[in-house]
Amino acid sequence: MKKYAKKTLLIGASIGLMIYLLFPFLWLILSSMKYRVELFQNPPTWIPHEVTFKYYLELFQTESFTSSLSNSFIFASFTTLICIVIGTLGAYAFARLQFPGRNSLYLMILGTQMLPQMALLIPLFILMRMSGLLYTHIGIICAYVTFSLPYVIWMFRAFIISVPNDIEEAARMDGCTRLEAIVKMVLPLSLPGLVTTGIFVFIGAWNEFIFASVFTNTNLKTIPIRIGELIGQEGVQYEMILPAGVIASLPILILVMIFQKYIVQGLTEGSVK
Repeated sequence: MKKYAKKTLLIGASIGLMIYLLFPFLWLILSSMKYRVELFQNPPTWIPHEVTFKYYLELFQTESFTSSLSNSFIFASFTTLICIVIGTLGAYAFARLQFPGRNSLYLMILGTQMLPQMALLIPLFILMRMSGLLYTHIGIICAYVTFSLPYVIWMFRAFIISVPNDIEEAARMDGCTRLEAIVKMVLPLSLPGLVTTGIFVFIGAWNEFIFASVFTNTNLKTIPIRIGELIGQEGVQYEMILPAGVIASLPILILVMIFQKYIVQGLTEGSVK
């Protein structure tokens, strides 16, 4: 009886925690299908009296909103790709190679993560203006890479260290070059960590707000900036913010659902030997 009681308590606590975590997202979805009048009813209603997708259609018919979606996807995708390619090689260098000043350089890279984005804002703005990258796709991607690349190196280095060095040495004895050993042996064995790191980088670039608010003009605004613009001096467009929030969350939700297995493996890597 004691065993069943503990199991029942654990299941009940898990269900309660799940409801607590999912409630804001469920409320967001249900509220996005309500008319503006119903949003301000007191007491509030849980289920919409009349379901409407009017505001979803208005958003997709707005060119500025659809362009912000495509901009966010471009910025996040290229940032993830660049950080994974460069960060993988950097993480391998710090995990496997021996060279003077390795530990000091690694600490310097990690130290950049301690700086707030606001501290890098003005130097990056000046550099981009001098180099002609201000208000360009390349400039935004470079800005995103500055705070994502150190994270990739730090995160993926731990996964490379977990791969036995003997496997790589055996591949090199069979005729593989160091780069071939990385591609054919190290990366496949650390694939869950690579996918997990890439998804976190994509999420960070997708949700980034500070750099995007400074380094973009009207044609390059991202989805967080467009949603923020729905809050104006004349009022807050709740009926538009809610469906916009749902649309902005869908790519991340789909991405996590597709790679859920790799994410779980990546986050639990090394917990069981």
